[in-house]
Amino acid sequence: MCTAIRRSRLANRGIAAHLAQKTSKCNSWERGPVALPVWDATEEYSSTEYTASLPSLPSSRRLDFPPVPDDGDFDMAFLPDPPDAMNIFAEDQPDGEQGDSQPSAAASAAFLTSLGLGRQVQFFRNARRVYNVGQTFLDRFAMDAYSSHHRSNIYYPFATHDDWQMANYLLQSHLSMAKIDEYLKLNLIRTLPLSFHTAKELRGRAELLPPGPRWNFRVVSTLHPTKNPVVLYYHNSLECIESLFNHPYFMSHIDYTPFCLFTTAERMVREYTEWMSGEVTWQMQSKLPEGVTLCGVILSSDKTHITNICGGKVAHPLLISLANIRMAVWNKASSHAFLLAALMPITEFLHPNKRMCSVLHVRLFHQCLDIVVDPLKTAARIGCMMSDPVGNVQYCFTPLAAYIVDTPEACMLACVQDLTDDNGILQGVW
Repeated sequence: MCTAIRRSRLANRGIAAHLAQKTSKCNSWERGPVALPVWDATEEYSSTEYTASLPSLPSSRRLDFPPVPDDGDFDMAFLPDPPDAMNIFAEDQPDGEQGDSQPSAAASAAFLTSLGLGRQVQFFRNARRVYNVGQTFLDRFAMDAYSSHHRSNIYYPFATHDDWQMANYLLQSHLSMAKIDEYLKLNLIRTLPLSFHTAKELRGRAELLPPGPRWNFRVVSTLHPTKNPVVLYYHNSLECIESLFNHPYFMSHIDYTPFCLFTTAERMVREYTEWMSGEVTWQMQSKLPEGVTLCGVILSSDKTHITNICGGKVAHPLLISLANIRMAVWNKASSHAFLLAALMPITEFLHPNKRMCSVLHVRLFHQCLDIVVDPLKTAARIGCMMSDPVGNVQYCFTPLAAYIVDTPEACMLACVQDLTDDNGILQGVW
């Protein structure tokens, strides 16, 4: 619970501005160490299929990829597929040759090495095509208004490394502004060559850093009266997915193409590991145009009291993540693979029938959820261009891959009263 919000009665625009501050306690969970791995262009691509172009996009900055080694260059032999090898997919899939291909020995070996598996792999053909060169995370960082100062001082807006280290410690601590002022007034601290001397100056310098996805707010109208206005605070959900898709930390931990893993060279037994190894993703990809990248969206919400906002308002979190990120990284909390997409409002309805209030609460949740995921629904229908961690522009679609909830919220999302039958057995709703 942020003390700055709890102790003040800010307007809706003021609350959204406070949530957007990178130094506020509300956003302290987002900060974490980011390791920038080294990218080698000769190891990233294994096929010239990625060098397609669109007429509407400039071609002056198109990449030239190195030639792919032939299968004969490697002393590896693959047994032919059995007659029923293609029957592992949907029955209506056209004759197998339309949807699958045998990768080269170099691509198969590199992919299996990255997974740490000794299996046979089969990629989906004509997926994940690179259309142009876009912006990387560092390119966007360099587009900041103060990027010219970074050339002479990499710690700008702070003076030195020690200055930045002190500021980083104070900003990530849970000290209030009054406590920070009290700390900076100590005689020992005054002797240090710091570029800030008050908490206000410290936060002002931190606000000069390049921003991330900004907070928005909207007053949600309801058919029935409420005790207080319903205000929804949210991020643009498509910008959240794009920030994860473009994040340099996940550069070597993202799958772009559906694949099948088999335990033996005969390809009789299939093995499921990542989301991209499932049959659902293969079927989704087969229904999309060629050269499209499938970006699965994961949502998660929990009706847990986490935040008090001024005026007695209560909000519940809605988290968003990218299913393409591999599980070994995605499951680690330190990876920050989940972003806070919205704070779902909880309000008090003024309805004479108390039993109807719970129904109105569920209806309000669906109404707010529809507002938050509207950009993702548009991208899932017509697609959008996004840059990956190395700056390659891909044509992406964003279907919903999973919604992580407990049983009560599963009932609320499915608009059912209970998930058990007359014998008390849990039933599926999808």
